[in-house]
Amino acid sequence: MRAFDISRLLELMPPPEGAGESGDWAAVEQAWGFRFPRDYTEFVTRYGKGEIDRSLGVFAPDELMPPDAPQPGMRDMTEEARWLFEEDGEPTDEVRSAEHIIAWGGSCTADTLGWLAVGDDPDEWPVLVLDRNGGAPLVFDMGMVEFLHGVISGGIGPSPVGAVVTWGEEPPRFVHWRAP
Repeated sequence: MRAFDISRLLELMPPPEGAGESGDWAAVEQAWGFRFPRDYTEFVTRYGKGEIDRSLGVFAPDELMPPDAPQPGMRDMTEEARWLFEEDGEPTDEVRSAEHIIAWGGSCTADTLGWLAVGDDPDEWPVLVLDRNGGAPLVFDMGMVEFLHGVISGGIGPSPVGAVVTWGEEPPRFVHWRAP
């Protein structure tokens, strides 16, 4: 099982007061038909749906979100990512089918962040980056929290997303969707 310790991300980018989404994860997982990776559920519980430095957005499952939450939701973005991969993506040895793509975020330049949902253990699903212009997806053998930490700390470079922020120079800031 992949380590999913969120403490390094919490240290680098503390969640704002009042952030996070709560709800019945068992009902969410029943609606989706699978268990979500534990690092993701912990992120959503502590941070919620929102943006990091107006460059990376993180979605929460639609089932946890109130009706006034901004759209599109996680389900719509997953369907869009699958459609885009089928239209413009280049299958690879790792990513052969759109049905294994689940979107959990996106960049300000329309890249999709997600998982390659293969295997029985969601904690082992690698992170997937789909470039907005098509082509072969990038696959990172790490969980969502480790990926976010690597991107915003500058530990993964060059940045695998088209965001315009120079990561690693300023402390990152997460803004929850309800923030003014």
